[in-house]
Amino acid sequence: MSDVNGYFQATHTGGLLGIVSQVTLIPEMNLGIIVLTNQQSGAAFRAITNSIKDGYFGINGKNRVKDYNDARLKAEKRADSITSEVEKAISGNEGNKALEPKPKNYTGTYKDAWFGKVEIEKQKDGKLSFESKKSSDLTGKMQFYKGTIYVVRWNDASLKADAFVNFTLDIEGRANGFTIKPISPLTDFSYDFQDLDFKRVE
Repeated sequence: MSDVNGYFQATHTGGLLGIVSQVTLIPEMNLGIIVLTNQQSGAAFRAITNSIKDGYFGINGKNRVKDYNDARLKAEKRADSITSEVEKAISGNEGNKALEPKPKNYTGTYKDAWFGKVEIEKQKDGKLSFESKKSSDLTGKMQFYKGTIYVVRWNDASLKADAFVNFTLDIEGRANGFTIKPISPLTDFSYDFQDLDFKRVE
């Protein structure tokens, strides 16, 4: 809810993989705008909604499509740069056993009070894997990044949500928990990885 040019506005967005939408209501103007899209960029529904609102408010000279597209391209460029730096660091660590922690210190069962249990297991190739017991989509291979941080790459690449897994250690150097953070700033905000706090249970 917000004030827009002195008018009360209620708006809400929503989305699933491959689709995003926005509903905007300005009751005093008897105006309702609903934008449904079959793509994932919020720039589309914002450009359409604000172009319509400009017409109602008598605002001229704004090119909302260009403005939001320029912002989208800038954000994508920044996200690509961040992802490239992570990839570079991972490649540089490949095969360096002196840097990578011992997998046995990280394997086990971890639990978040809301999300449930996750298994961190050692695979035949010696690498770690991440497997959610509640959400089968959140299963993937882990690669060492730096310190106590790994990158998990989900088996379902269409999620576009590869993430950092940052372990905490006890005084013996054994992992006793971890948190998750998306690598790309463009990862769907609704995944809310950053709100999870896993603790070792086994």
